[in-house]
Amino acid sequence: MKLSRLIVPFVLTAATLAADVSTASAACSFPHNARPASRNWPFGLSSLNGRTIRTGRHACFERVVIEFSGTGLLPGRRVEYQRDPVLLSPSDETVFVRGNATLVIKVASWMGDPATTFYTGPNQIFPSNVRRIKELRLIENFEGMHQWAVGLDRTRPFRVFTLTNPPRLVVDIGTS
Repeated sequence: MKLSRLIVPFVLTAATLAADVSTASAACSFPHNARPASRNWPFGLSSLNGRTIRTGRHACFERVVIEFSGTGLLPGRRVEYQRDPVLLSPSDETVFVRGNATLVIKVASWMGDPATTFYTGPNQIFPSNVRRIKELRLIENFEGMHQWAVGLDRTRPFRVFTLTNPPRLVVDIGTS
C-alpha cells in the first residue's frame, strides 16, 4: 500500500512534465520557410526613410526590425538568401558576412533622409542580444534603395511583415 502511494504521485508528475514539454514544443513551431518573400518589389518606392535597425530575441525566433520615419506608404521589399560574398553597392566591392548563411533584406527607400541626413548608425553591427544572427551589414544605400545583409549561423525559415505607429519592417527568423 505504501509503495502504490509513492508511485501514483510520480506517475502523475511524469505525465504532467510530458504534457508541459509537448506544449512547449508545439508553442515553438515556426511554420514558415526559407523561400524569397516580396511585396511591391522593386516598384514600391516610398517617401519613408529607414531610421534605425535593431535585433530582438524571442522564444521561437530572432527578429530584425527596420524602423522608418517620415510620411507615406511602406516601401516595397524583398527578402531572400544570397551566397557570400555579397556586393556592396554602388562600388561592386565584394564582402563576406559573418555566419554560414546570408539573408538579404532589400527595401525600396533610402536608409536615412537624403534631403537632410543619411543613416548615421553603424554600417556593420554584431548584435549581442541574439544568438543566431551573427552580423547586420548595410550593403546598399543608393538611388532610393537600401539593403541589409543578415549573417546567420545557418539557413533558417523566416517570415516578413510590417507594423505601424511607427512604421516598421519586421523579419522573424526561426530558431528551432
